[in-house]
Amino acid sequence: MKKLLTILLLVLLPCSLRAQIQLFRQPLPPATPEVQQEYQIYNALGDELDHKIEDLRDAAYAIGATREQKLDLAAFLLKKIMLRVDRTYEENEDLMLETARLAPDNIIVETFWGDLLYFKGNYEKALEHFEYVHGREPDDMQIIGKIGLAAVQMMDYEKAIEYLGRAVNTFPDSFFILFYLGKSNYELHYFDEAISWWERARDATQDENQKAAIDEAINRAREQMASTDGSSSVEDRRFVVHFAGDSRDDLGDITFEVLNEVFYQVTRSLNFHPDVKINVIFYLTEDYYKVSRDWSAASAQGIKIMVPLKSGYKSEEYVKGLLAHEFTHTIIHLRTNNRCPLWLNEGIAQYQEFAAANGSPDEMRSDYNSIVENEFIDGGKVVKLNRVPALLNSSSRKDVLRGYISSYLATRCLADYYGERAFDTILSSLGEGKSFEEAMIDATGRDMDHFQERFEDWVRKL
Repeated sequence: MKKLLTILLLVLLPCSLRAQIQLFRQPLPPATPEVQQEYQIYNALGDELDHKIEDLRDAAYAIGATREQKLDLAAFLLKKIMLRVDRTYEENEDLMLETARLAPDNIIVETFWGDLLYFKGNYEKALEHFEYVHGREPDDMQIIGKIGLAAVQMMDYEKAIEYLGRAVNTFPDSFFILFYLGKSNYELHYFDEAISWWERARDATQDENQKAAIDEAINRAREQMASTDGSSSVEDRRFVVHFAGDSRDDLGDITFEVLNEVFYQVTRSLNFHPDVKINVIFYLTEDYYKVSRDWSAASAQGIKIMVPLKSGYKSEEYVKGLLAHEFTHTIIHLRTNNRCPLWLNEGIAQYQEFAAANGSPDEMRSDYNSIVENEFIDGGKVVKLNRVPALLNSSSRKDVLRGYISSYLATRCLADYYGERAFDTILSSLGEGKSFEEAMIDATGRDMDHFQERFEDWVRKL
C-alpha cells in the first residue's frame, strides 16, 4: 500500500492543482491603466523586465508615492517570481517579501505566497498563508481545498477530511479530491469511508492506470478491514493503539509505557513533537503479512506504524527497538514532508532503535559485526551513500544488510563529528523546502561530497 500511495501522490499532486484547485490561479493586476497595458508585454525573464521593474521601483519608493504605484511594482514582482518559479524558494524570497511590503494584507499576494511555499514543499508555512486568506474569505473553495491538500501533506488527516469534505461539494467529480479523501480516511482506519471515496474517484476518471491503482487501494483497504475485524483499540494524548486478533494478549500492559519512553527519546533527540496522534497497530505475524506484501520486521506508513509480533513473544527490548525505529520514520516524514534521503532516514531510525533496545546508539545489531569488520574495516569497502537505495531494494539479503549498515554508520559518523544537533538542523532545513545539499551545508558547513570522504576516513579508523 505504501508503494502504491507513493506512486499515486507523485503522479497526482501536480495534476490536482492544475485541475480544479489550482496554484498561481490569480495574478495580481497592476493598479494604473497604462501599466496594465504594459503588463501583458513582459512574458520572459531578461533585461527588459528588470529595467521595467527598476523604473517601477523608482516610482514606488519616491517621496509621495501612491498606493497604486506600489501595487504596480508588486504586480511585476509577482510576475517575475512566476517566470522563475522553478528556482528555489530562497532565490525568490526577497522578491516575495518586497511584494508583501508593497501590498500588505492583499488577498491575492497572500494566496500567491502560500502557493509558492506549497509548490516548494513547505506545507506548514503555506498553510499559515492559506488560513490567513480563509479568515478573510471564508467561502473561497479554492482556499478551502488548498488547506485540505496541505493538511494531507502534513499528515493531519482529520483536518484534511474536514476541508476536502467541504471542497468536494463544489468539485464533486474531482478525481484528486476524492482520492485524497479516501487516503485520509484510510490513514485514520476509517476503511468503509475510504472505500466509498475511492469508488467515487474510480468513477470520476477515464484513465485506466488510475482506475487500476484505485482498485488496488480498495483491495488493500478491504484486507486491512478483514485483518482488524474484531480488534480492540485504546488511546492516550499521543497514540491510538490497535490490537488486531489476539496481539493484545502478547503485549500485556507494556504498550503505552514503551510508547511513551520511545516518544520521549525520539522527540527529544530530533527536537520535534508531532501535533497529530500516531496510529500503532499490533498484529500477530500471520495476520501482518496478509496486509504487508514485503517481508519486514515492521513498517511505517505516514502516521501509521504496523508491527508484527510472534505469538507469545514478550521481549520489551524487542518491542521498544521496533517502535523506536518506526516512530523515527514517522517523525522524519512529518518533519521533512517526506524529503529525507533514504540513507539518513534509515540511519537515524537505526540510531534511535539501538539506543532504545541496547541502551546506546553505538551498540549495533550482532549480525552487523562480521560485515563491518570483514568488509568495511579490513576490506576497506565503504559504500557510497548514493547507492543505498539500490542496495536496500536488492534481492540479496547481504546487499540489504550492507545498505542498512552503511546508513547506520554514516549517521553515527555525522553525530560523532557534528553532534546529534546535526540531525535537527538537516531535518529542519529539509522541512523548509531546502535541497539536501543546502541542508548538509547548514549542518556541517560542507557539501555531501566532503561528508562522503569524511565518512570513508571515519570508517577506516573504527
